[in-house]
Amino acid sequence: MRPRPRFGGRGAGVVLGGALVALVGVALVRAVPAPSQQATAAPRPASASAPGSFAPSLVGTTTEGIATASAGASLVLEPGLIRLFDHYLTTLGERSLEEIRAQLARELAQRYAPAAARQAVDVLDRYIAFREALRAAAPAPPRGGRGVDLLRERLRAMRAIRSRYFGDAEARALFGPADREAADALSRMAVAQDPALDAETRRRRLAEIEASEPAEVRAARDASTAIARLDDAVRQARARGASDDDVWHLRAAATSPEAANRLADLDREEAAWQARIADYLAQRRQVLAGGAAPEAIADLRGRMFTATEQRRLAAYER
Repeated sequence: MRPRPRFGGRGAGVVLGGALVALVGVALVRAVPAPSQQATAAPRPASASAPGSFAPSLVGTTTEGIATASAGASLVLEPGLIRLFDHYLTTLGERSLEEIRAQLARELAQRYAPAAARQAVDVLDRYIAFREALRAAAPAPPRGGRGVDLLRERLRAMRAIRSRYFGDAEARALFGPADREAADALSRMAVAQDPALDAETRRRRLAEIEASEPAEVRAARDASTAIARLDDAVRQARARGASDDDVWHLRAAATSPEAANRLADLDREEAAWQARIADYLAQRRQVLAGGAAPEAIADLRGRMFTATEQRRLAAYER
């Protein structure tokens, strides 16, 4: 299933996901292929104000409010800049890295004065290089010990790699909230995995950690939890035989009619995509069963999917 946008854009989801990215490095690593695997097609123009026109997975999302637009001559570093980059980098596979970078450069040019936009593009290029360095780094061999200790070591390694591309002040400005969230997450894990604590002490210490978190971290976690609860409620409603209209009213009550409309559009788009995949796999099985040459599969792909869509077929073929 393709990624779905969060209500009102991806900002809240990315804020909460920052700790997980910092702890395991997976979200950063997965998004950038090795240079030899990157597509070389020329970037195609897309409107910087309409993310959905850039990639299907961004339909119903907006970049408004993710990063602060400014007419100032110098760029002000903020976490929203990284969230803006991640908003588009999640589409890698639908669009090439070159296309994503060009789209971000256009959006940055619209948001900032020329000098600030150039500075933002420099940050973007270093961020992409940082992600690639994480992807290329050989994983440390597993060692014994608690999971929280292994994750703490992985976080240390991630920050060591990041320091090659961003100075201390830059890292605090761009990644500070995510780093604090990662530290809080590790604190909670350490309490949860401490065998010396009884249930009441563990509950009290976890409550103390949560109470000490910044308001924006608690708000982001609450927003993500609300989204997960709504997704669960929709799945349960459908299992009980709820109609599309029932699901729309459920979503509208939890969010807004506009968000419910966007999600309904995504449901229809997802259903159409899955139907196309099922048709393709059935025809592919017939071609393979007939002993046709490998070129026949390539021809089938070309007839049923665009070049961009074909990049996503391998996961279904497996």
